[in-house]
Amino acid sequence: MRAALARLGLGVPEPVSAGVPAIYVTEQASPTYVWMQRHLDAVVHGGEFEPDVERRKSLSASLVRMGGRGEIVFRDVTRLDFADGVLDAVVSFDVLEHVPDHTRALAEFARVLRPGGVCVATYPFNDRPRTLVRARFDAAGGIEHLEPPEYHGDPIGGGILCYYHFGWDMLEAWRDAGFRHVEMAMPYSLAAGLPYGMWTLVARR
Repeated sequence: MRAALARLGLGVPEPVSAGVPAIYVTEQASPTYVWMQRHLDAVVHGGEFEPDVERRKSLSASLVRMGGRGEIVFRDVTRLDFADGVLDAVVSFDVLEHVPDHTRALAEFARVLRPGGVCVATYPFNDRPRTLVRARFDAAGGIEHLEPPEYHGDPIGGGILCYYHFGWDMLEAWRDAGFRHVEMAMPYSLAAGLPYGMWTLVARR
């Protein structure tokens, strides 16, 4: 897995100084976050979109039971609390499809990354020219379903609504957000648990 992440630009980022690289993961109460804490030579920041303090305490206990360190932090990917240009990498695994204003999240990823920093993301990808909008907010602030509702599991429990199945037009969306080099890659390593067919977005600031 370390080698696979390195090929995507993680694990060996070009540091802005001699300091330890800083990575933000758009999840925290997960085995992926724990693995990164243990194996990446970097300061790993995480977060969950959970404003309730008591539920975050429960998630923090789960994080420790999984072998992780620290407490769960509330973070909104559309309003990140990092200063401009302070991170070497942003990693987002199957989160963006649950963010109604995903273009704002892309802009935030670009803002917090240093020049040359990299973002690696996975999300439902339909391999078609255009993104399929499954749901959106209507004028009254309610949810309008344009496709049958689709819910994905999350670490907080229950299901979370999927708003998008993204298409190739996302490449332009990442460029519009401020990324200079954007591509879809397909890493493959059965030994590392990366099956063929898992499209992965790689965007460099």
